[in-house]
Amino acid sequence: MKRSKGLGGCALVLSAALVAGSARGADSGDVHTGRELYEQHCMFCHGAAGKGDGPLAEDLRVRPADLTTIAKRRAWTFPEVEVREIIDGRRSVRGHGGKEMPIWGRIFSDTGVLGKPDEAGTREKLQKLVDYLRSIQVSPPRTVGQR
Repeated sequence: MKRSKGLGGCALVLSAALVAGSARGADSGDVHTGRELYEQHCMFCHGAAGKGDGPLAEDLRVRPADLTTIAKRRAWTFPEVEVREIIDGRRSVRGHGGKEMPIWGRIFSDTGVLGKPDEAGTREKLQKLVDYLRSIQVSPPRTVGQR
């Protein structure tokens, strides 16, 4: 694994972003909020446009996926449940859920009454992030005769 001198500084920035994002709580505007969650938690590895070219990408053993081609890789069908499970850590994939990527389901977990996790708030954040990822998918190629 390549190490960068700036990796510790990036971890500090990531930690600050996580705290700031958690303090905001749920918000209206699913795609807008999903984009904010993406920018706070995913952009460091997956890049501003979701192409897998974030500032930490080269420091990881497994190159982050191009998140704009999820549907393309699945015959132009966006696998919502699978994407949600990957993000929240329930489905293990190369580069996720191990040392390379945090399990975001835990990080998105809101503290509810008596310090117990607010599962509904966590699900809402995950869904907004999934909605945003769906919104950045590349379009299927046009066939002859389509406008």
